[in-house]
Amino acid sequence: MSDSNPIEALRALEGEALSAVESAEDAHALEEARVRYLGRKDGRISVVLRGLGDLPPDKRPAVGQEANRVKEVVRAALEAREQALSRPAVAGGEDLTLPGRRPWRGALHPVSQVIEEIWGIFRDLGFTRARGPEAETEWYNFEALNTPLDHPAADEQDTLYLADSVLLRSHTSPVQMRTMEAHEPPIRIIAPGWVYRRDTYDATHTPAFLQIEGLVVDEGITFIDFKATLAEFARRFWGPGTKVRFRPSFFPFTEPSAEVDVKRTIVRPDGTSEETDWLEIMGAGMVDPAVLDNAGYDSERYTGFAFGMGPGRVTLLKHGVGDLRTFFENDVRFLNQFVR
Repeated sequence: MSDSNPIEALRALEGEALSAVESAEDAHALEEARVRYLGRKDGRISVVLRGLGDLPPDKRPAVGQEANRVKEVVRAALEAREQALSRPAVAGGEDLTLPGRRPWRGALHPVSQVIEEIWGIFRDLGFTRARGPEAETEWYNFEALNTPLDHPAADEQDTLYLADSVLLRSHTSPVQMRTMEAHEPPIRIIAPGWVYRRDTYDATHTPAFLQIEGLVVDEGITFIDFKATLAEFARRFWGPGTKVRFRPSFFPFTEPSAEVDVKRTIVRPDGTSEETDWLEIMGAGMVDPAVLDNAGYDSERYTGFAFGMGPGRVTLLKHGVGDLRTFFENDVRFLNQFVR
């Protein structure tokens, strides 16, 4: 610093320091500027303050005051630059530090995943996949399945009619009859598809939902085949330790009929396990001889069993979800949990 004009030299040093601070591109460069000008040992402004004793007594107050002012200005500039460097980089209103917005990755819906898993198990057991129309006649939806039209299920309060004798199918069971009409035994099919009912939209019901129908018909099919097949499915789907029980029930197109329940063992992350309550997963039974007769089969020669389940309910139980409506709301944050 020039002894002839120390004030002017300090102002020149101020400009140099502010320029260095402003041009600092990152935290490392900013720290170098701070040490160069404000460092306690060799900082250029600090050196001026330590050298005040070498100046003539009449110049010391003015030079000291100016040196302190420059020091504060440079310190404020350093703090401002540090804040600027820590803020997100913004260009055209966009935060350039945010991660890129990638396109959504497509994936099967969780209910579709369960359908494919169920289908894979039955395919390995020798089943094929069948389809049928969603707009059905009263014959296929009710009468052929041993359900008279005065049955409550056939009432307009429960069934969605499109025209006289034409309706949106209320279950996938009509695929049974259409398959039997088109093919001779042996038959071993499952038929996933949409069905429609006048149900209230709530946590456990929707007016449109997916169902899976199964049918086996051949000579010599017994209740033992029925129980063994569905128990094997349950253990493959829910786990080898799954308990299975068959409760007596009633369906117009099967006799005897049963509700199939499972009891699972859930293993927690800490290694402990817990057994669930009994959970109902499907309705099933031996095909009523009247249904075989309606298909043109000889009910004295052929026997079979049928079953039906709602994959939406199975998905709820599988993942521990409490409200069926969450599968229809298309909230990607929810659905992303099930992406495989």
